Amino acid sequence: MKPEIFIIVNPTAGDGLAKKRWQDFENDLNNNNIRYHAAITEYKNHATELISAAVSSGQHRIGIFSGDGTLNEVLQGIFLNDKIISDNLKLIFFPAGSSCDFEKKFNNQRDWIQRIQADDAVSIDIFKVECHDFTGKQISRYIINNSSIGIISMANEKFISVKGITKKIKQMNVDVGAVICGLQAITQFSPFNAEISLDGETIPLKSLSNVTIFKTAHFGGDMSYGIEPAQDDGQLSVVWMDGMSRLGLAALMPSLFTGRILKKKQAHYKTCHKFELHTDDNVIVETDGENIGIPPVKYSILPQALQVII
Repeated sequence: MKPEIFIIVNPTAGDGLAKKRWQDFENDLNNNNIRYHAAITEYKNHATELISAAVSSGQHRIGIFSGDGTLNEVLQGIFLNDKIISDNLKLIFFPAGSSCDFEKKFNNQRDWIQRIQADDAVSIDIFKVECHDFTGKQISRYIINNSSIGIISMANEKFISVKGITKKIKQMNVDVGAVICGLQAITQFSPFNAEISLDGETIPLKSLSNVTIFKTAHFGGDMSYGIEPAQDDGQLSVVWMDGMSRLGLAALMPSLFTGRILKKKQAHYKTCHKFELHTDDNVIVETDGENIGIPPVKYSILPQALQVII
C-alpha cells in the first residue's frame, strides 16, 4: 500500500531548527494515523533527486518539509523542458525554514494535517531563468518565489552564509538578521549600468541598484514589495531601483518592512511575460534564496504550471 503522502524533509532548514520541528510533526502524523514515507535530504540538490525518484515510483502527493531553498530544488526535479513530469502531481508545503516566503502569499487557514487530508489543489504560475553559472556555462532554473540581481543578491549571500553572533541573531529574529546583512551589503555595493527589456521594450539604466522579478512579494523575513501578484495570471512582476546612493539604500530599508517601497520615486514597477537584463558589470543572479550565476539573464513565465494544496 502506497503512503498517503511522500514527504521530503530537510532537517538543516532554519539553520538546523527544522530537525526538532520535524520530530514534533512526525508525532502529529502518527497521532492522526497518516500513512507517510519520509525521505531525508543529506546534501545540496538531494531533494531534486528524491522528488524525481518518488514521482517515477508512482507517488503524486508530495510534501516538502523545509524552507524555500529545498522547495526550489524540488521544482528542478519535476519540470523538464518547461513541462511538469506528471499531470497528477500535487505539492504540499510545510514551512520549516528561516523565512518561508512561499507560505506568506496564501491566507492559509489550514493546519498541516488538514492540508494532507485535503484534495482541492490550485494551479499556480512558476517562472524560468536562463543565465550563466559562475564558470560561464549556460544554465536554466525554475523559480517559485522571486529572483534578484544587485544589492539583494549580495545581501542574500551574506544572509545564507552568516556565522557567529549574527547567525544567533538570525535564529532569534530573521528580520534583524536580514537588516544586518543588508546594511553590510550596502557598505560594499556599487550601482551598475544595465539594459533591461520587458516584452521587447528596452530601458537603459545607468545607476541600477537592484531588480527583482517575482511571483511572491515577500523575501528575507517580513520584507515585501507590498503588492502580491495573482498566482495564476501568467505575468511576471518586476521592480527595479535606480539612481540611489548607499545612504539612500539604507534609508529605503524601513519601507521594505512596511510594504511601501513602491511609493518611492526611485522604485519602478511593471508586469510582463518576458524579461531580460544585460550588463558588463560584475553582479550576481539570485533565485529563491540561492545565488546561481551572472548575466546576461532571461526570464519567462510558465502559466498555471504547478498544482499545490494550501
